Amino acid sequence: MAHGKTRNIIGNYLRGKLRCTEFALTNACIAKCTFCNIWKQKPKVFVDREKALTAIDRLADFGVSHITLTGGEPLLHPHIMDFVARATKRRVNNAVLLAAPALLLRKEAPRRLEEAGCDLVSISFDSGDPATMAASRQIEGIMDQMKRAMESVKRTALKTMASVLIWNENHDKMEEVCREARDMGFDFISLNYPTFSESKVYELGGEGISLPRLKVIEAMEAAIRLIQSKKYRIINSPLSMRNIINYLKDPATVRHPCYGGTRVLFVDWFFDVHPCMQLPQVLGNILTMQENDLRRPACNDCNMSWYRDFSMLHGGPRSIPALWEAVTGNRGLI
Repeated sequence: MAHGKTRNIIGNYLRGKLRCTEFALTNACIAKCTFCNIWKQKPKVFVDREKALTAIDRLADFGVSHITLTGGEPLLHPHIMDFVARATKRRVNNAVLLAAPALLLRKEAPRRLEEAGCDLVSISFDSGDPATMAASRQIEGIMDQMKRAMESVKRTALKTMASVLIWNENHDKMEEVCREARDMGFDFISLNYPTFSESKVYELGGEGISLPRLKVIEAMEAAIRLIQSKKYRIINSPLSMRNIINYLKDPATVRHPCYGGTRVLFVDWFFDVHPCMQLPQVLGNILTMQENDLRRPACNDCNMSWYRDFSMLHGGPRSIPALWEAVTGNRGLI
């Protein structure tokens, strides 16, 4: 099935249809993160099973070749395995993102995710210090839970990724946090850049990420050096990171805009489609909109990592270096 997903990605790219999506299944969450207010939202919403399966089908029809199932906590949804299985059936590469690793210790979750065809489990990893992690996510004993969850996942073929947010407690400790993530057993590391959300659905912000731009730039430059050292399997594109550094220094100097709303999408728990999780605009509802509705001018309003990273591949001839980097994996050479 993995080869089928890869062929689907290549086919959609050659047809000019390639898209990626984050699909938030619920606003219910165990963590009470200091830089996210989703856990405060009421009432709690869980996407309807049949509608969600239809949404995944429609996204696949629109050329979506990778989907990240997120929340809140997607593993709290009683039908999460059905959603993973449907994505796999449609040859859509898929990942599950979570902040509470204890959920992987319930009901043989890793084995069931493997059987459903999940490609990647991504776990929030803010620090290698247990006290800092417990404070940032408001989950007592989270590092011990993560260690046991990783041991459980390693008994399957699932790949794992540490999702590292650059914030007040780690911006000057990039190598330390990457080393701790590697030692925890993660296969990959992804870095997320601090940003404040204008969305009423996906509320991001808080004092913990109120970093001066210079501090964010310094952290990103340190991360680029780590990528070039090849000591850690950091998936971020140095080309995209330098593009975002230019944005942070002077938005007018950015060469590669974001194609959120055209090539990269965010679908919330009401099935509304947004350009990204930060912006408040609604492009339509995935259950009723048409592919032609996914037309939006290129954007340069924020530094959302995942959206801008993927957008690098859709800039015509100027994207050739990014495509080469993606295909060859030579991130440390560019």
